[in-house]
Amino acid sequence: MGSENTTITNLRTIVIGCTPLARKVTTLLDKISDLVGVVNLSPLKGASKSNYDCMPDFARHNSYRMFWTEDINDRRTTRWVGSLKPDIIVQCGWSQIFKSEILNIPQKYCIGIHPSPLPVGRGAAIINWKIIESEGKTVPWGNSLFIMEEKTDTGDVLDFEPFDIEPRDDARTAYMKVDATTITMLDRTLPKIDDGSLTPIVQDKSKATRYYKRTPKDGQLGASWRAIKINDYVRALTHPYPGAYFETGYGRLFVWNSSKSEYKSNQKNGTIIRIEKNKGILLKVGDNSCLWLHRISIDDLEQWADEWAYSLSLVSGEELIVA
Repeated sequence: MGSENTTITNLRTIVIGCTPLARKVTTLLDKISDLVGVVNLSPLKGASKSNYDCMPDFARHNSYRMFWTEDINDRRTTRWVGSLKPDIIVQCGWSQIFKSEILNIPQKYCIGIHPSPLPVGRGAAIINWKIIESEGKTVPWGNSLFIMEEKTDTGDVLDFEPFDIEPRDDARTAYMKVDATTITMLDRTLPKIDDGSLTPIVQDKSKATRYYKRTPKDGQLGASWRAIKINDYVRALTHPYPGAYFETGYGRLFVWNSSKSEYKSNQKNGTIIRIEKNKGILLKVGDNSCLWLHRISIDDLEQWADEWAYSLSLVSGEELIVA
């Protein structure tokens, strides 16, 4: 991981994270720095977190460098982190706000990774929100490294790497772009921190925008919505997130994969237009538009939409959506 021209630094580093990105950052820092520790969320608490990675393989071979916690700010955790005397802490996808006790531990910086062109897009669920807002179009976006403060996402920017959120992206593939740009930035930024050549950039507060945390209930879809809006919600909230759903007479129907159709209809919103083998259910939605439901689940049983429809003997003209 990293480029062929990777520079090895003398920085003592710690990773604090519990996501697949934390795993990738750990692998990189183990190659380009003196990685002295990894703090991960305890499995009991992490079980309810989307995109959780407890990194069991790293823990098995590096138990002396792995620390499990439920609270990054508790005395036991800050004492362990402080005992390692890090130069740099890199935080990856940790949901708690860091307090001054841990922010002040590293000799140089506590680095945050934020999937937006800061100061635009501060806050939570950024990628999910940007897909929801995309109107099915490409969104020029990017990823920032910044110096963490007690206020979230306000610190000086250390580096930025652009990427596009494309109509073909969903939350999973967009976050893969976040992961890739993170590795690129850390690979080129840590050597500059080590040799003192990096100059942080103060954020322009006048340009700041903020997004807020989403909850599972925010994933409810409306049959009166246009197909493009529904499809954007599905892309934004698919695995590993809780999912977008319709309320139906058969229960809560989660849609994990969908696509817009060119077909137009004046039938009632929520009506099944067609069921096609190996494709799915064509559903009438708002503004006379239609949407293909490809992959769905009810009662945690995920399956192809057409197979589910055939199993219940659903037919064209049936009203599927009840709310």
